[in-house]
Amino acid sequence: MKALSRKSRWAIAGTVAGLVISGGPVAIAAASPPNPRDGTVRVALGETLSAIASRYHTNMAGLAAANRISNPNLVYVGEVLHLSGGGSSGAAASAGGALPSDLLAHPSRLALRPVFVREASAHGVPVSLLEAVCWWESGWQAGVVSSTGAIGVCQIEPSTAAYVNDVLVPTGRLDVHAPADNITMAAALLHQLLLGAGGNVSVAVGAYYQGLSSVQRRGMLRETRAYVHGIRTYASIFAGAG
Repeated sequence: MKALSRKSRWAIAGTVAGLVISGGPVAIAAASPPNPRDGTVRVALGETLSAIASRYHTNMAGLAAANRISNPNLVYVGEVLHLSGGGSSGAAASAGGALPSDLLAHPSRLALRPVFVREASAHGVPVSLLEAVCWWESGWQAGVVSSTGAIGVCQIEPSTAAYVNDVLVPTGRLDVHAPADNITMAAALLHQLLLGAGGNVSVAVGAYYQGLSSVQRRGMLRETRAYVHGIRTYASIFAGAG
């Protein structure tokens, strides 16, 4: 989700959590500080929606929804984004030990918390980490489908769903479109990534976005580092909320 100059219209190739600019310049600036009067930021050259969400303690799905961004892979230099409505209460929630206000405002999403607790326990992963990954990915919205086809609460790609069913889950009958099964898939995958990362949480979370072999071979991309930072921030919030 790098910012594109409206004049140059660089070729793009991306995923829901970030994209690569073909032939574009390296990012040299960050979004402006929030305007205290209206809670907005202005997108700078090379900025990604993921990085903006991480910097201001919000989640990417909520930020896209708050600004009616239909393609989160495409934001423009100079575009003004509203932080309100995108879960931007994250910093306050961290200080006050409360869940994100956007979650508390949606009982149907809040009702998924016992599923997160159950599946995290069943797969031996920290519940706050599982909650944070899926909050960052979708805001716990079951009906979200990304531009790359990632599905549901935890944004599981169809190929990943097939892998989980074929390799990680003995029954192989999980439905990626069902919220509880989607969470189960994410828990199983996160467990596998933690094993592959030797217990390194940041590497495992980065691998959820970038792929474990890519992280191990290339290191984390800039977008991946922002992704990891945002999720670890929310993991602290969920852990503090109990």
